[in-house]
This record gives sequence, C-alpha cells and structure tokens, in this order.
Amino acid sequence: MTWVRPAAAMIAVMVVMLPSVPADAARVQWFVEVLTDPISKKPILEVRVLNRMGFRFHLRRGDDNSIWGHFRLPRSLRDDLARGQLPVYWIDEHDKNDLNNLKELEVGSRPTLYRRDGKGIDFIMWGAPTPGFIPPVLRQMMLGENLFISYKTFAGNAGTAEIPLTRANDAIAQFLGVDRLDKTDDMAEQASTFEVIARRYLALCDDIRFSGNDAAFAECRDRFVTCSEAPDQDAKSFKDCLGYRLE
Repeated sequence: MTWVRPAAAMIAVMVVMLPSVPADAARVQWFVEVLTDPISKKPILEVRVLNRMGFRFHLRRGDDNSIWGHFRLPRSLRDDLARGQLPVYWIDEHDKNDLNNLKELEVGSRPTLYRRDGKGIDFIMWGAPTPGFIPPVLRQMMLGENLFISYKTFAGNAGTAEIPLTRANDAIAQFLGVDRLDKTDDMAEQASTFEVIARRYLALCDDIRFSGNDAAFAECRDRFVTCSEAPDQDAKSFKDCLGYRLE
C-alpha cells in the first residue's frame, strides 16, 4: 500500500489554520498543515504535533483515502526504532493499540500496513472512512487529554512518549471534514448507551427467571450488580464486563 507523502518539493500553502498561539505553546498544540502535491497539484491535509521532548506525530491520508499515523523519535536521540518490535499507542485510559498485530494481517514478505524508517514509522490507523464518519481511535484523540506511545530502540532501550492532545479536537475535525466534538454531548451519549445496555441485560435476566431457572437468574443479577458498581465504568467496559452483545 502506498500513499502520497509530503516531499521536499511540496509547498506549504497554509501552515496553521487554527488561531495563532505563542511560539512555545505551539510546540505542544496540534495544527493542520495544507501541502501541495507536486504531481497532481491537489491540496493535502496533514495534522501535526511536536511535543517539548521532540517526539513527533502526524496524521496523513493514503492514496486510497485510508488514515495513517506517523511517529518519529527526537532528532537529539542517537538511536533508531527497533526493527523487530513495533510501538504500542493508546489514548488516556483506553485500550492499547499494539502495532505488532499488523504483522499478522500482512500477506507476503513486504509490509504494506506499516513502514519503519530509522527514527520513524508510518502505520495504518483506519481504512477509508465514509464522509462524516469519525473512526473510534480518532474520536478518542479528539476527546482525550494525552496520546501515549511506548517504543523500543535499536539499542534495546525502551521509552514512552507522552503527547498532549491540546487542540487535537479542532485539528482532527478539519482533517476529517467534520464538526469538532462536544465532550459534554459525548458523555451524555455514553450515559444513554449505558442505560440501554443495562435495560436490555436486565430484560435478559427476567427471561431467565420466567424460564424457571432461579440459579441462572441469581447469577445474571449478581453479574449486573458487580459490573455496574465497578469504578470508572463506561458503556464499553460495562458491556464487556457483562459479556453481553447488543447486536
């Protein structure tokens, strides 16, 4: 899989589409850059951030409209990324995304879902989304506080980059061509989903009760109480705890 990559010949026609900020603060805020493809002359959007330690993260589009991430070590670090162990990334307390899992999806000896190049690695994050759709991992980034990326180097060292998600909501919204997300609305949607899961699961318990299996009914209710009282529970973890599928 190939994608249009910004080259030295590309001309930046607009560096920052978001309101200007002090130079020091801009180093840890996400911004959108519009580049020009030297062949097609079409504009190419990228989302970029550089944290205070020099770690870089970009979002790019593939030539098939897929969404790719790019992670790069600081120039000051005299080491490259490990060849055999790919990074793992996650947002806040969400599940981790292990890029090593991409190896299992590859067909043939030449990787098409990722490419490691010295200090950097390009990797697919989502296939071509339909217009208006926000992939779950990008939704997490838009609503989150920090992006974490754990990595290993060629010399055998390990580390974790912490990249603030300041203004990622605005930048990724421009990148996807959607409205920025409202955290309050998202929390309300989560609460609504939680209620739906609870109501349907309890209905399932009642069905078991009316079947005459009191032991199974008690077990069903006990599981509901245990899962619903778990700390920091959200709709997804609640459903996973119950082992219940709504589909």
